[in-house]
Amino acid sequence: MIRQIRLLAIFTFVFSAGYANSGKVSLNYAREAWFGMSEDICNALRLCAEFEKNSPQDALMKAYFGASSAAAPECLGNPAKKIGYFRRGKALIAEAVKMEPDNFEIRFLRFATQSKAPSFLDYDQHIGEDKRFLLANLETGRKAVSNKRIFVLMLEFMIASGSLNAGEKAVVRHASLKAD
Repeated sequence: MIRQIRLLAIFTFVFSAGYANSGKVSLNYAREAWFGMSEDICNALRLCAEFEKNSPQDALMKAYFGASSAAAPECLGNPAKKIGYFRRGKALIAEAVKMEPDNFEIRFLRFATQSKAPSFLDYDQHIGEDKRFLLANLETGRKAVSNKRIFVLMLEFMIASGSLNAGEKAVVRHASLKAD
């Protein structure tokens, strides 16, 4: 089932225009591309390229731009470009959190990015804070995200992240069952 969901996400990413009428990347497109990275990490680089055409102004889209930019170095060969993409991603995520510190999805994106960042980059300062925020706001997050499939993918990521203890995983699993 999870594999089918991921394949659907990739299909949507590849075959959708990805834009709202204004020429900006749509939230649905950003979500599908970001979660599609589990099947093809270079979705991050493609999503960055789309954001670079029309830089987002709202906090959530900045967070998706930042999270994709921070993940994009895996698809790059040039070390200077890798660092540049990562630093830009880190800055965009920080800006998004500053704009909307209580946004569940933004905090999830920072948690996910920091959870996946290599330790030598020293970008893990907020994992504990974000984990506590996410766990305390699961019900609010479910309503705010509004897309049940995306919310469940967020919860699955949290469980698989290695940052939750057994009790916290149980809480997240329970929230996942409520989301279905």
